[in-house]
Amino acid sequence: MPRTLHWASVAIILGGLCGALRAQTGAQAYEAMGLKPQQVLAGSVLTTSVLPGESKQVVAVVTYLTGKKGEDDAVNVRLEVFATAGGTLSSVYARDLGQENGGYVGQGDLELVDLDGDSVNEIIVTWDTFREPLIDERRGEIIFYRSDGFETLWSGTMKYDATRAARKVALERRDRYKREIDVVSTLRTQGITLFTNKTVISVAGERLPQPKVVVETFPLLPPSP
Repeated sequence: MPRTLHWASVAIILGGLCGALRAQTGAQAYEAMGLKPQQVLAGSVLTTSVLPGESKQVVAVVTYLTGKKGEDDAVNVRLEVFATAGGTLSSVYARDLGQENGGYVGQGDLELVDLDGDSVNEIIVTWDTFREPLIDERRGEIIFYRSDGFETLWSGTMKYDATRAARKVALERRDRYKREIDVVSTLRTQGITLFTNKTVISVAGERLPQPKVVVETFPLLPPSP
């Protein structure tokens, strides 16, 4: 077998094994959350370090059918962190975003990024909220592990579009924008200051000639003593 073909075959086999392991981990996480595979609409299941130490954890954000019929509770989004000692998953942190926000949630997603340079990844969870049908809004939280456990250090709107909600929203709030976390700039401050790039598309119902990018800063971690 030519060497190029050999390594291509190895890459395909390894890729298939990695995919199978990810699928197995996802299935284990869903089962540990008490969910059946047919309930799951979408899920992000990642294995990495979100706690200090050498061990890795499994972090899952799952959007799923609850079996209920209401507009507010037919779909839910949950976040859970699992320890993996002994080959089994045991929950160390859990959030029910539907329960916390009064329902109307969906499209959960997950990013794991080290924002303060301590080799432990922070949890960035985002989800859509459908409370107002004519308002397109996506919320987000940044969750750090502190000495006394996991803690949300920032929460806010990641995407917002109220330009269709003429009867529901005052003119001065009829905006459209999206917000992205600037990981590199945040990391330069060792997580003390969160940098985001807010792209403004419409203001007070009027579309701007060109989208305007605004650099925003928010306090995140307290400075070290």
